[in-house]
Amino acid sequence: MYHNRDLPAGTVDRDAYVLCVLEQLHRKLRTRDIFARPSVRWADPRAQLLGGNEWQAVRGDVLAGLGLDQPVEAHLAEAAAALDAAWQQLARRLEEAGPEASVQIVPNGDRVRLSVQRLQAVGEPASLVALREKVDAMVPGVDLPDLLLEVNAWTGFLDEYTHIGGLAARMGDLPLSIAALLVAEACNVGLTPVVKASVPALTRDRLSHVDQNYVRAETHSAANARLIEAQARIGVAQRWGGGLVASADGLRFVVPVQTVNAGPSPRYFGHGRGITWLDALNDQVAGIGAVVVPGTVRDSLYILDAMLNLDAGPKPEMIATDTASYSDIVFGLFRLLGYRFAPRIADLSDQRYWRATPPGEPEGDYGPLNAIACNRVSLAKIQGRWEEMLEVAGSLVTGRVRA
Repeated sequence: MYHNRDLPAGTVDRDAYVLCVLEQLHRKLRTRDIFARPSVRWADPRAQLLGGNEWQAVRGDVLAGLGLDQPVEAHLAEAAAALDAAWQQLARRLEEAGPEASVQIVPNGDRVRLSVQRLQAVGEPASLVALREKVDAMVPGVDLPDLLLEVNAWTGFLDEYTHIGGLAARMGDLPLSIAALLVAEACNVGLTPVVKASVPALTRDRLSHVDQNYVRAETHSAANARLIEAQARIGVAQRWGGGLVASADGLRFVVPVQTVNAGPSPRYFGHGRGITWLDALNDQVAGIGAVVVPGTVRDSLYILDAMLNLDAGPKPEMIATDTASYSDIVFGLFRLLGYRFAPRIADLSDQRYWRATPPGEPEGDYGPLNAIACNRVSLAKIQGRWEEMLEVAGSLVTGRVRA
């Protein structure tokens, strides 16, 4: 602790003492050793979980919706059986593929490990190149504002931009003003390029008023819901998929101004600070949800948060993403909430694998895979904490806490 030499022996500089206390307070807040109340960012999330009578009041409906209303033994037996089937399938495929398989079992000291070949890029056939050129030639060249207004004529998505005060009256040519503001914000060009003093709907005063009273996160989500539903009705989109597979990825942006949503990351932002715009896209090529991530913190929990707060569309069953800072806990949360989390795991051959055997059942026999080092799932430990896990899942799915 800093000590002022001009002070008498045995005394401490009060200002230096306060500074040290504040520094330690901030450090402990960041490491979650202490919590602040009331607060959103620094509060103890465990204190906000459903519990007691509140949890019992909604427990039945929540668990029925998540498909977790069976006894814990039944859920664990089902999960263990699925894991056993996956090991059996891998062992069988390795045996069938032989030495030409892209996955091989190689020595690793006194154990063995899986060696996975890198995927090679597949060349584009001439027919695909010709198809792309033909489609590009068929797409008309239109200005972005005209495109927004034409899509609005099909879907009416701009009607979802309502007044923040709930006023029913709507000014004339409001969709035109909204379209101009969307272009200005999306292209990050400000109002000047879209202002036209000769058009009442595009004057600076009009656009400023509409921006302050109609354009906000809630209306963006409502408008996007219209677009998702319209996309799902298109025949070719239905052939792509049923909306049950989603892909999530992020774009990094440097933020040149001070904001609580920006965080440091030397890899992406150098000495500056930035944000990640995390977007979820379903297999019908519709953006179903997005969230702003400060800096580059653990993406996987923000992906889960986006899945629990979709703008529209069916609930995806599988979530594909990059590594996304996955962990065993994250896999468990996705599973409890009804999702299949499928990150593209880097350094797959160096990962530790898992096995589980229900009590009283024999150990599974997976041939050469038996020699691979694995972690063992403690089913008894899961049974002992099952109710707590259900409370966490229920608190997330009901929106009591955010992932």
